[in-house]
Amino acid sequence: MDATAELGTGLEGGDPGGGDIEWRRARTRILAGFDLRSDEDEEQSFGVRAFAELERRGGVGGEVRYERWLGRGLGGFVFATGVVAPETLVGAGFGATFVIPFGKRAGFAIEPAFAALPLGSDVPDGSVVMWATLTLGVRVGL
Repeated sequence: MDATAELGTGLEGGDPGGGDIEWRRARTRILAGFDLRSDEDEEQSFGVRAFAELERRGGVGGEVRYERWLGRGLGGFVFATGVVAPETLVGAGFGATFVIPFGKRAGFAIEPAFAALPLGSDVPDGSVVMWATLTLGVRVGL
């Protein structure tokens, strides 16, 4: 099992109704979670993250992910994500994890990701909210 603590931001885009996609800086988020791997198959893992949005009106949410590891320091993942308060957003995405090890059990994690969120009370009519994010943090093997 690996535990993570991360901080991320990026771009948030969507169509506010004019037919054009507009991009702006996404809310800064703090994330914490864990990944579970089997001793028999360390190439696959399942992860859970909880996050809090720190800017503007704030928010809380989480994600569940499936990860495929190409080695100790490189992996890809697909995930389902959602914001549950104060408004709702639900969607899915994909990303990559790069880990720069420091010590036997710890590392600095870099995670670029993209998500499309078509469902929820915070989605403009007939639009999809998109997130292009970069998350940086610490990953520790437990």
